[in-house]
Amino acid sequence: MTPRGVLLVILRDLFPAWEIWVCDRGVWRAAGFTLVSSSTVEGLVGHLAGADPAAFERAARRITGSL
Repeated sequence: MTPRGVLLVILRDLFPAWEIWVCDRGVWRAAGFTLVSSSTVEGLVGHLAGADPAAFERAARRITGSL
């Protein structure tokens, strides 16, 4: 599996309400109640944080182990 593939698996697990993919032009995209996109994975995570703060907070808690 490629690093991009690993990141997709992780993001899909952390944000289950969102469909997350990388388009054929290399743009990171997530579709939930809105569509967000970024040229970088860091930018996509930033957009997800703004679009769905509750999901971002849950993801941050899971990553840090403070469920």
